[in-house]
Amino acid sequence: MQSITVDNSFNINTLVGSTSYTTKLWNDPILKETREVGESIEMIYFQTSMYSRTGGIPPYHDERIFKIVYSCVDGKWNKSEPIYGKIIKSYEYYEF
Repeated sequence: MQSITVDNSFNINTLVGSTSYTTKLWNDPILKETREVGESIEMIYFQTSMYSRTGGIPPYHDERIFKIVYSCVDGKWNKSEPIYGKIIKSYEYYEF
């Protein structure tokens, strides 16, 4: 029996019998910036795909930007799910 599961940790996990294999789709995130916004902290990360695309010359890797927001709720730290943004290359700018 074979099952494929896509999860939010950027991996595809494939189980074959009792053996487990993990294929990583994205490189480890790189911290680009940390912002203090009101009573929360935003940590902004940049990531590139592990695999190159051959549709361009030269081949290229997909890129993405995301932030994780940390805030204090009822005296405990709360961590958001990744919030993906759009990279605007002409200005070296990104928005969420």
